Amino acid sequence: NYPLIPEDFERGKLPASLVAYKKKCFGLTIDPERLSQIRNERRPNSRYASLENCRAEVSAGEAMMRREGIAWLSSTHKSIEEIATTILRDLRPDRLIY
Repeated sequence: NYPLIPEDFERGKLPASLVAYKKKCFGLTIDPERLSQIRNERRPNSRYASLENCRAEVSAGEAMMRREGIAWLSSTHKSIEEIATTILRDLRPDRLIY
């Protein structure tokens, strides 16, 4: 689990600690509106929780995953079981080298 942060987006490339594991990476995204709701519960009326900031972060994260060729899915309306099933199906662990 590696949460992307604004500094990762500023560098414009996959964080160095993930490069060696790129073939095993699978991204999760979320609707910006839902992310803003979640963050507003933690830090109400903050820049961190603003819809504008959440839109920018989600957009930057999705752009990075596209650029790096990393598969991803929206976790907005999925259970952890659905997310895990999708990841296992798409990454095909029988083809991964550990």
